[in-house]
Amino acid sequence: MSGERERKISRVVISTALGSGGKGIFPYTLLPSYHSLLRVVRETGTTVLTKSATRWPRRGNFVAHNPLTWRYIRRLSGQGMLNAYGLTNAGVAACAREIKESLGLGLQVIPNFYPEFAKGTEVAIRETLESLKIYQQTLGEDFWAVELNFSCPNSREAIDQNVAQGIACVRRLRREFPGLWLIAKLSLVHPYEFAQELEQLGIQAIHGVNTIPYGLVFPPERFPPSPLVDVGGGGVSGGPAWQAARNYNAGLRQAVRVFLIMGCGISSATDVQHYLDLGADAVSVCTMVLRQPRVAAQVLAAHNR
Repeated sequence: MSGERERKISRVVISTALGSGGKGIFPYTLLPSYHSLLRVVRETGTTVLTKSATRWPRRGNFVAHNPLTWRYIRRLSGQGMLNAYGLTNAGVAACAREIKESLGLGLQVIPNFYPEFAKGTEVAIRETLESLKIYQQTLGEDFWAVELNFSCPNSREAIDQNVAQGIACVRRLRREFPGLWLIAKLSLVHPYEFAQELEQLGIQAIHGVNTIPYGLVFPPERFPPSPLVDVGGGGVSGGPAWQAARNYNAGLRQAVRVFLIMGCGISSATDVQHYLDLGADAVSVCTMVLRQPRVAAQVLAAHNR
């Protein structure tokens, strides 16, 4: 399925909450309200940004078919969630096939890819280029955009090095894929200067922000350590992350003029509107989809199409 209609970002997008293929995450797919949401996603032409893929299969902390790993996802008060997925995915080739199936069902899916900079800059860029070619071969003309996830709350990163690697990666991708829409997904720990440099390199959109590391939402001097501390602490989303995400995104809007997707911390339709009022070109929802699928469906129906 291709055409001008799909080559745009909807006013409200769904990020990660529909899995690496964009058509749902088990066991949420067993819930009637989540299943109904998928129908609304299709009917409204909602843009779906997938959960991150990596070049090769990666077994992280959370494996959907293994109930023993479900403890790495916790509900928090205030419609929040804490997760330590750990980038579990079947590798880009398998994820690309899933996305192709989703496109065939009428879903508007954009893949998310995680460059593994821990392997070294050159290796990460080479694997990213290989992965984009796999998407291109599998999806054909439906591969018009990709989201690059430049940070993971469960990965130990030296942020200065991460920024330099991200810039090097985008510079190379701009040369190799000049017509491809590039979306950069940033973390709360990324300086605004990173976003500005990406804009200067010609990136088409920026997505702020990823889930927020537990310690930045619940400072250790005031709160106990994360219950997932043994696997990196996890990332906080939904209501508890709202204030930090809102403040970062407000500053990000002032720093860049590029198409800006604001997300993280959303737990109500009012929060979506607040981001739009801040100047967001689009708003992403995730935790709301998993915890309040009926509310999410109402938001999509109100803002998309």
